[in-house]
Amino acid sequence: MKPKTVLIADDDQTFVRVMTMRCRFLGLDVRTCSDAMFALTLIHKDPPDLVLLDINMPAGNGLAVCEMLSTDRRLSSVPVIILTGSLDDETKERCRALNTRYFLKSPNLWDRLKPVVCDMLDIQPDDTE
Repeated sequence: MKPKTVLIADDDQTFVRVMTMRCRFLGLDVRTCSDAMFALTLIHKDPPDLVLLDINMPAGNGLAVCEMLSTDRRLSSVPVIILTGSLDDETKERCRALNTRYFLKSPNLWDRLKPVVCDMLDIQPDDTE
């Protein structure tokens, strides 16, 4: 069976390396990029099963990517999780309006994110991590 794929789009390379390792530990095939327009290109070319998307990146904004996906009938069903350091209510409201999950980047992010990723992708978490 082909592994489920996740696209991690973030310009913080340390964060991307950590998230990549954790997602691969779950058995996911991971693709990465560091800017919003390349993320959109990758999603259009080969839609992943899940997108983990930062908001503030070079060449665009993660929420703008979500808006573009939401208007594309072929891609509107691709689930997106926004991972950001932005605390403002406007960002949270835009995520709700776009039907995307919002997670604040913090030291315990993976503890909160892992069960949601597993649920969204219908995979069983390995509790040894």
